[in-house]
Amino acid sequence: MDLYAELGYWLFQSKIWVILGFTLIIVDIFLGSYFILPIGVSAFCMSVIIYSQNNYWFDGLVFFETWRDVAIGFAVLSVISIGIVRFVFARKSDEDPDINEY
Repeated sequence: MDLYAELGYWLFQSKIWVILGFTLIIVDIFLGSYFILPIGVSAFCMSVIIYSQNNYWFDGLVFFETWRDVAIGFAVLSVISIGIVRFVFARKSDEDPDINEY
């Protein structure tokens, strides 16, 4: 079996994405940076999408055909979730008045 077939097999397993999501969130808890957290949430979202695709929840609708599609989907979800988290946290920090502003 070649490397791409092996990689494709593992990327289409929803359990792998759940493990990756838990791992990234646990690492973010210890780091406390809130940068890896949205990437872990994106891994959970990928798990749900791949699980629904494998169990034909959407009547044969195929989201990902190759491992490249899975990698691109994960990257897009990660960027979107990082943007959402930054927007939420930036909005909270703007509401607090700065003690040094007169």
